Order: sequence, then C-alpha cells, then structure tokens
Amino acid sequence: MNDKSKKYEKEAKENSRESWYVAYIMDTDEEERLKGITIDVGRANFETQSTRFTVLDAPGHKDYVSKRISGASQADIGVLVISARKGEFETGYEMGGQTREHVQLAKTLGVSKLIVVVNKMDDPTVN
Repeated sequence: MNDKSKKYEKEAKENSRESWYVAYIMDTDEEERLKGITIDVGRANFETQSTRFTVLDAPGHKDYVSKRISGASQADIGVLVISARKGEFETGYEMGGQTREHVQLAKTLGVSKLIVVVNKMDDPTVN
C-alpha cells in the first residue's frame, strides 16, 4: 500500500467509513466523504505508453442529475455500478428507476459502450 492509500484509509477510518477508503481517491470533497456519495464529477488521469486515459466519477444520486449529465457527456465508455441487494436491484429497473435512467441518459449522451458492475453480491438478501 502506498502513502496516498494509507492516507485515504486513515481519513476514512476517522469518518467511520473504513471500507470506503478507495472512494476517497475520487471523492475529495469533505461533504462527499461525510455523506458517502459522489456530488461532483471527480477526475483522475493515467497513461500507458500509447494512450492517455481520464477517469470521470459522476454522481448517481438523483439530487445530482446535472452533474451526472456533465460527466456522462464527456465519456466514451461508461461503467454503471448497480446494487445486487434484494429490492434495490429490482427497483432500479422499474419505470422511473435509477438504473434504467442511468442507461437511458448514457445512451442519449452518446456513450456507446457501457460496462455493468454488480456490487454488494455478499449481501444476505442476494440469492
């Protein structure tokens, strides 16, 4: 673990969010860290020998749709993280559900590739 990772781990522990320390890489604002949600579009860059990549972390919360649009409008590829928890998973796909909304928004904004990641698979409600 490098020094930055140790720093984020310490800060997360101080906020009683020990398991969220990796989110602190992109969620740098104190309000984001305290609430445990992304509020503004976070940016990080990395390079290979031939390509430069920019990672954008856009909010998924319904109160920050304009920020989500800002992030998604800059993307070539999207990663959609959805919850496997019983109830949350199903609700996301219902009419007006956030998962459905995220997919429609990404498509409308020209995101041609979408990777779907299912989170919280270890939750007891997941069959």
